[in-house]
Amino acid sequence: MSIGQVVDGSRLVVCVGGGGVGKTTLAAALAVGAAARGRRAMVLTIDPARALGRALGLPRLGSEPERVSTNLHAAMLDQKRSWDAFIARHAPSPRVRDAIIDNPFYRELSLRFSGAIEYVAIEELCRLSESGEYDVVVLDTPPAAHALDFVRAPERIDRFLSPELSHWLTEAPRHAGRAVRFVVRSLERATGRRTFSELRSFFAAFDELRSDVQRRARTARSLLSAPGTAFLLVTTPTPQSLTESGALRGALDELGIRLAGVIENRAHALPGSIEPGGAEARAESLLAELGESEASAWLRRAHADALARARDERALWQKLRNELPPGVEHATVAELSRDMCALADLRNVAERLWS
Repeated sequence: MSIGQVVDGSRLVVCVGGGGVGKTTLAAALAVGAAARGRRAMVLTIDPARALGRALGLPRLGSEPERVSTNLHAAMLDQKRSWDAFIARHAPSPRVRDAIIDNPFYRELSLRFSGAIEYVAIEELCRLSESGEYDVVVLDTPPAAHALDFVRAPERIDRFLSPELSHWLTEAPRHAGRAVRFVVRSLERATGRRTFSELRSFFAAFDELRSDVQRRARTARSLLSAPGTAFLLVTTPTPQSLTESGALRGALDELGIRLAGVIENRAHALPGSIEPGGAEARAESLLAELGESEASAWLRRAHADALARARDERALWQKLRNELPPGVEHATVAELSRDMCALADLRNVAERLWS
């Protein structure tokens, strides 16, 4: 089975990996490939670097799904806007919605809480999946550490919004001693903000939609482990990248997430057979015809360096493949001489992933 066939059998594809390995470009290529095969595809990024828009050749990419071509849409998650939309969907009334969205603590939470963007990304995936508008959604995640935040986000949000914490913040202070109330008021005066009051107000309003949020967290956890969800690891042929990828694989495994495939990106091809007439022999013959000169000496060194690099990479790739559990697919994508910034480039990569 090819990586493309893994995508064909999935409704959600999550691309994970270290920083700078090409996840965004490959996520775009996977969505382009799925669309070319007649599936309604959406590619969504939670990386604010705007690399997805550049890869697709778009001058800008916003939070609303944008039609890129037949069957293909793309969007970039807007963290604050997505959180506000999430609250608005689940609030039982405009009064509760406004009480939460206008709360200063909520504004901080929706922008800076660890795992906030990862959680709302999962919520957005749930929404897109349930909409019935797309046959497959491809998600481009930030670097490795945030990929783990992505998987852990439903559990983390669930714990943070627990009824016990809400009760302590909204009820216990009423019965606390004078010393506790004095400390709280002193802290608020020192910081210049009514932080504790904002917390209490937020949790008091949030109590009215807690059950809906907890239900969505359960749905999110189920979605990540569903048979139609495929996690693809993207890596490059450097010891650092492969070490980081190995650690990420182990962490995902501990969280109960099984990889469906590995994409070995930016590989350098090893010239063909060294048998007479092979690609390497022909290269040596061409170099010999150049005679002795500075130019021919430079070409020989460059050729030797390229061979050594390709052989080293092949050994690294083989070690990686030997460590993969049975059933984990893999594909190799060659290093390109330029950045991809057009659909035609992405189609070429997609064909390689489907071959």
